[in-house]
Amino acid sequence: MKLDVQVRGKNVARLYPEGDEYLLKYSAGALDTDFVSVAMPVREEAWRWPRDLHPFFRQNLPEGYLLSIIREEFGPFLDGTDLSLLAVVGGAGIGRVTVTPEGAAPGEELQPLQIEQLLTAENTATTFSQLVRQYARAAISGAVPKFLAPETNISAPGVPLGKSTLRTSRYIVKGSDDNTPYLGFNEFYSMRVLERLNVAPVARTRMSADGRVLVVDRFDVDANGTPTFGIEDACSLLGLPPNEKYRPSTEAALRATRAYLPFAVAHSQLEKFGWHILTNYVVRNADCHTKNIAIYYTQLADVAYTPVYDIVTTQAYPRYATNPPGLSVEGRKTWAPGKSMEKFFKARLGIAAPDYKQMVERLCESAVEVGREMIEAAKNEPHWHDIAKQMLHAWNEGMASVRSARKDNKLKGLTRYIKAAGFSDPTPPERRSVIGRSELLGKPGSKKSK
Repeated sequence: MKLDVQVRGKNVARLYPEGDEYLLKYSAGALDTDFVSVAMPVREEAWRWPRDLHPFFRQNLPEGYLLSIIREEFGPFLDGTDLSLLAVVGGAGIGRVTVTPEGAAPGEELQPLQIEQLLTAENTATTFSQLVRQYARAAISGAVPKFLAPETNISAPGVPLGKSTLRTSRYIVKGSDDNTPYLGFNEFYSMRVLERLNVAPVARTRMSADGRVLVVDRFDVDANGTPTFGIEDACSLLGLPPNEKYRPSTEAALRATRAYLPFAVAHSQLEKFGWHILTNYVVRNADCHTKNIAIYYTQLADVAYTPVYDIVTTQAYPRYATNPPGLSVEGRKTWAPGKSMEKFFKARLGIAAPDYKQMVERLCESAVEVGREMIEAAKNEPHWHDIAKQMLHAWNEGMASVRSARKDNKLKGLTRYIKAAGFSDPTPPERRSVIGRSELLGKPGSKKSK
């Protein structure tokens, strides 16, 4: 099987197996700007990878629930290799690179989805499952139920009114499951802790009225939904398959991505990296792994860290409440990093201790304000009460763990607001045998589409 590789719709290379290797071979007419990956620039010699697809092509392959749906829907087209899975889903997905069977055009015509209607609907597990099945054919990673949502846009530039319509996919739609109820509510407010500070780019999100669905604006597309930006996560840049996304350290993820930042913006970009890492500790997100740290670009001169995405308070779910951080810092995976985090910021990011402590306090203050917003939201919607309670307790612990060990009664927390709202103690965590990683977004080891 041979696949055509396109950059912004232009055929630039071919991907195919040869013996025990996979080859990416650029076309004779490919320009330097037609590079598929920052790690695989245009050259005459083929880029080879042993035994499986190059990590770049595996970074957006579906996982978990979405993968199971694709297997059911397209089983006859799958032969147990990632190459066959990519042939099915690669024509549409995240980033400017598409992959299709030889001679086929990228993209697929799908029925448009009314996003506003989705945000106000009752999103039961059954109805959301039907939507995932309907829109399953796309390259998007992650194990929670999700899909790319096409919409009808009759006023797009270049499309005459009253004649044709342009169907775009400007949104990622994410649902909840039995292990992560009201995930839309959780992720919306967890992301808001950083977003409201306006110190680092954060993916724009909207929560459905029932708190079960999250609509995320794609940052790799233009206003018309045309994929414009290349995106590469730290996992692929480290040459690792997706199932090893928890194995590297934060330092390794930083090295893999920092290497491509233009010198002129490196300092400001490293500060944004720092905000991202700290937020995960404040809101207790154990699922920050190397696939959630990524760069994006239109060309080599404008490489930057992507807007922050996929921040969830994993500790709010008893099943995952005892999981440590997904990535180690200074050799440790602990929610009480102490001086090691401050050392990391100074030595690796160039952020001095006073500035680091100020960042911590700003995030904690924001967590308090967003926590108060959550309390008000839970008053109006009783079914959010339990998830809000769990998140508030987790944030309170998160703030205490990153602040100085010295007790200071002036430091503001959420305790009095939790008590005033009448919330009980958090639900005890389930006893788990898994140590050292979060299971929230999928089980390890499922690296092929068998």
